[in-house]
Amino acid sequence: MNTGMLFRVIGCMILVMVLYSCSSDDDSNLICSVEDPVEELAWLNEWVATLSEFEYIRSARYLGDDVFYNINCNPLVNYVSILYDCQGKVIGFTGDFRGQFTNDQMLWLPENSQCSFPVDR
Repeated sequence: MNTGMLFRVIGCMILVMVLYSCSSDDDSNLICSVEDPVEELAWLNEWVATLSEFEYIRSARYLGDDVFYNINCNPLVNYVSILYDCQGKVIGFTGDFRGQFTNDQMLWLPENSQCSFPVDR
């Protein structure tokens, strides 16, 4: 094999590797391997349907796994937030784990929300 042909083969291999690595599939925005967990996870959709205008749901990462928890902003209610995994299984009380959360973000807020403090919608 001559040198010119060798460079062409190597060039083609590099091009194929670059094109293959430039995938448009970016799963970094997926939560529990879905794009819209509120719509695509049945248990979460059912939970959202039970919440009031004083409640909202946040998602976070805990020990590398996606988790969900609720916040209640009603000043007249004393509540305990529960932490759930992707299957809707209770992990425990949110307060026991929240210090270890990463990527903590707003997931769902009702349109008629009564929470008057700034939130990251």
